Amino acid sequence: MEIPSKVSIFNKTLEMKGKPGMLIAVNDTGGYYEVVMEVQQRNHTVLFPIGETVVIFNEAVPTIAADFEVER
Repeated sequence: MEIPSKVSIFNKTLEMKGKPGMLIAVNDTGGYYEVVMEVQQRNHTVLFPIGETVVIFNEAVPTIAADFEVER
């Protein structure tokens, strides 16, 4: 995943269901996502707790065609 990246934010506390934003950073030690998103028609930096937030990247993972088959 590349950062910054366009994402959809889901957070039950704030009742967000797929609100668009731009993921700027992931702070593992502080336990939050740093996201820039539109709030009241202006861009704001918002810190979402990792444990309560789902972040879905808008760009799908590219499919890689394998020219070989794994024998099991």
